[in-house]
Formats: sequence, structure tokens, C-alpha cells
Amino acid sequence: MKQWQKIGLGWGVWMFLCMAFIWPLIDGEKITLNRILVKFIFWMLSGLVFGYLSSKYKKYKGN
Repeated sequence: MKQWQKIGLGWGVWMFLCMAFIWPLIDGEKITLNRILVKFIFWMLSGLVFGYLSSKYKKYKGN
């Protein structure tokens, strides 16, 4: 697994946990299996996009 994939999936897991469990508890929303599955898919894909774009930005900036 490439470094940008690890970073992206790590970010995606963190965001998934926050947005699927912590935020609904704070906001008083009901946590359902359907919402968890949709949010999991969304945040994993978003994490991969984040990791990929971060790696491209890092190369662009010359770091």
C-alpha cells in the first residue's frame, strides 16, 4: 500500500468515526446501520481522494 493511501485511509477512518458516531451523539440524532454504511463508503472514498491530492500537492510544492 502506498503512503498516500495509508494517510488517506487514516484520515477517512478518523472522519468516519467522528461523523458517524460522535457527531450524531452530540447532535442527538439516531444512529442507524444504513447511515453508518453510507458514511463509511463516503469517508473511505473521501479519504483516498484527500490522500491522493495531498501527495500531489506535496510534489507540486517540492517538499
